[in-house]
Amino acid sequence: MLAYYEENKKGRGLGALLLGPILGLVYVIALPFIAIATIVTLIGKKALGGILNLLRNLVSFGWRPSEAYLSGKKKKKTTTKKN
Repeated sequence: MLAYYEENKKGRGLGALLLGPILGLVYVIALPFIAIATIVTLIGKKALGGILNLLRNLVSFGWRPSEAYLSGKKKKKTTTKKN
């Protein structure tokens, strides 16, 4: 049982030694694409956010029920004079 553990341990160490540079290479190759995707996403959110905000303000018709009925304006009473 101890011999099996020793063999398995050596294989793991060798695999980690070989896998490290390969993963590093994959990371270095993918890094520019990750950076470009991040920049495009940020610019897209800024641009679309601004456009959507502008459209939201244009489409809004300004009706506010709490202000429409509870504005506090009092109506003047009309008085009629009797002759």
